Amino acid sequence: MIIGIDASRANNNQRTGVEEYAFQLIQNLKILIPENIRVILYTDKPLQNELAELPMNWTQKVLKWPPKRLWTQFRLSWEMFFNKPDVLFIPAHVAPIIHPQKTVMTIHDIAAVRFPKSYNWFERWYSIWSAKYAMKNLWKIIVPSKFVKTEIISILGTKNQEKIKVIYHGYNKNYQEKENNKIILEKYNLPKAYLISVGRLEEKKNTVGIIQAFEKLKMFSGYEDLNLVLVGKPGFGYQKVKKIIENSLFKKEIIITGWVDEEDLPEIIKNAKIFVFPSFYEGFGLPILEAFTLEVPVIASSNNCLKEIGEQGCLYIDPQNIAEITETIHKLLNDLELRNKLIILGKERLNNFSWKKSAQETCELLLSK
Repeated sequence: MIIGIDASRANNNQRTGVEEYAFQLIQNLKILIPENIRVILYTDKPLQNELAELPMNWTQKVLKWPPKRLWTQFRLSWEMFFNKPDVLFIPAHVAPIIHPQKTVMTIHDIAAVRFPKSYNWFERWYSIWSAKYAMKNLWKIIVPSKFVKTEIISILGTKNQEKIKVIYHGYNKNYQEKENNKIILEKYNLPKAYLISVGRLEEKKNTVGIIQAFEKLKMFSGYEDLNLVLVGKPGFGYQKVKKIIENSLFKKEIIITGWVDEEDLPEIIKNAKIFVFPSFYEGFGLPILEAFTLEVPVIASSNNCLKEIGEQGCLYIDPQNIAEITETIHKLLNDLELRNKLIILGKERLNNFSWKKSAQETCELLLSK
């Protein structure tokens, strides 16, 4: 038996959520897939670092012919035309038009439907087309939450919904092993007291709302030394983020780190007072699990998947209600008993998630008849 996996999204040193999912799943599947099964990792460039460390029954296949654009539909489809594996797994959003009968793809969300302005016309069309095509033509679909499954059914209809399998993501347990390192805080010039938000600085993540809530909070007495740290690269709507910071009375207390090295991120999160995550739309919400791991209390949105993932481990707010976000931050900063309760509940919630478990359920699906 031969299993093919699209590793192109995992083969990136600066991984975002979808890319981290692909990377972690492949790394865990290396341990789980039996030695008598051959695995091929398809990629557009040679595999990097630990991703390139392959078991004896695994190999990489670099599909390097042109064109560079639409790699999936041209290069991967061409490979499938001549050399189909028995099962093909696509951890990202788009499957090749030419594919084996047993093709499994993960649909992480359908944000392009809910937030069309966050994508250019081609990205929007391609993302929606891909989800429709997958539901109609592929063997199985993986989604990271019940929320995403409900979204797909509500938009694309109930036909073929039996092929959708909910498999939760895991989280990076190495975060628990990190020791205090003040050098990292100095590297990013971070203050002693700060709130933190991690994710693209964009409209969908509600970055402007986070800043507005912070500005209101700073009007309260006692928060003169409190700062806001925004970790992430610019995304759609960043010009609004930039403008509101430039015009803010508290712009010196708003720190944008940009992209942060994976080994540095735990130290930056664990020293925060609160992890603020009022995102308008998420398919899973991996950052809240990372905050749970580092024992940082979380404030999150109530209107997407985050309540499903965090359950009792977070305080939930309406992301549209800036006053509610501000008041909830104020409450959590001053209620030590509530903070400790959330930290305990967050740690307990982590028992439901692991990359090993996610990979095990994926492996069982790939090997099923």
